[in-house]
Amino acid sequence: MTVPRRSEPHGSVGHEDGGSPRPAGCPDRGPHALTAEAADGITRLEGFLLAQRARSEAAEAGLAFARRLPWLDPRQEAEAAGAFEQEYLALRRRMLQATVARAEELREEYSRRYAFLRRRLVATVLGVGGAMSAVLAVVLAVVARGAG
Repeated sequence: MTVPRRSEPHGSVGHEDGGSPRPAGCPDRGPHALTAEAADGITRLEGFLLAQRARSEAAEAGLAFARRLPWLDPRQEAEAAGAFEQEYLALRRRMLQATVARAEELREEYSRRYAFLRRRLVATVLGVGGAMSAVLAVVLAVVARGAG
């Protein structure tokens, strides 16, 4: 008994492997291409949302600072809030850049350390393997002498 193939929605083309349909005209770039593209889009969206939140926090902090100065008129208050906001964002940018730079330093440091440990492990395994083969050769020679 054969199972009938399900019909594809209008404008969709099924995958040769029976996988999910894709929109007509959309090239089949493989399962990982869409995943990488989606991950890249999510990363960009996350960055945008973080930047928007930082701007919002800066504006709120600037306004809170300016309101602590009751002698300012509304124009001066807005000017002080804007200046505070710009300084706040500049400070945050410098802090983020320092964090990124430190993360890169640590990545390089850990990569070098990992490579060193990997080389040391390989050397140890090769050394132990060589010693074991030498011991095996001696044992075989002794057995061969005793049998001969």
